[in-house]
Amino acid sequence: MSQQLFYLAMGGLNATMDRVTAATNNLANRGTTGFKAQKPVFQAFPLYGQGLANRVIAGAQEQGADFRSGALEHTGRNLDVAVDGSGWIVVQSADGSPALTRNGALAVSPMGIVQTNDGHPVLGQGFAPIALPPLQTMTIGEDGTVSGALVGQSPDQIAALNRIMLANPPTATLQRRPDGLFQDPSAPPQPDAAVRLQVGALEESNAETVSMMMDMIENSRMYQMQAEMVRTALTAGQGQSTPLSLS
Repeated sequence: MSQQLFYLAMGGLNATMDRVTAATNNLANRGTTGFKAQKPVFQAFPLYGQGLANRVIAGAQEQGADFRSGALEHTGRNLDVAVDGSGWIVVQSADGSPALTRNGALAVSPMGIVQTNDGHPVLGQGFAPIALPPLQTMTIGEDGTVSGALVGQSPDQIAALNRIMLANPPTATLQRRPDGLFQDPSAPPQPDAAVRLQVGALEESNAETVSMMMDMIENSRMYQMQAEMVRTALTAGQGQSTPLSLS
């Protein structure tokens, strides 16, 4: 009986630590533009002893995400864009592959590349980073069209230069990458003309501070209870002829 209690408590400790890690990361990213809160997805895994699955332990199978839209902050800046409703901005990750973000805090690098404020180039037509000539004015349309007036021309000579790639893959297929971006491992993102942007606004993180703090308190209490169960199981096991074993 003490062995069963031990494995039950250890499984609970592992699951609680996974929840603490997710809640801590959510709190740390409360101010990150477009951040989607982590939601650990748990699964029961069998533990095998003497060739048979005679114990089960819970563990985080993957780090899911809360894909609800965050609140909008209206900045008035013409290079700030927020995805209106569902959808994503397609960017180039550090390994060169396309990835998805809701971070619409954009800027133009000294080389003329449109990129997010964390340095990811925004992809346009042909899955290529948007490279702009020297401009005296620049605007972004609701459909992602990037327009501007070239240096040396009349300010009213505005031309469409490129278009931000916007995609809307099913959230059920998306996975969070180590760099915080999202991707669909089964297929590259495809442009979706139905996705729209709100210009002059940014989407805030959807991690709710009060909810995350409540989760931290609950997880702390659960951890204490499960740690006490482990101590109880170990104490009971000291009186057994066969000591507790992880095998």
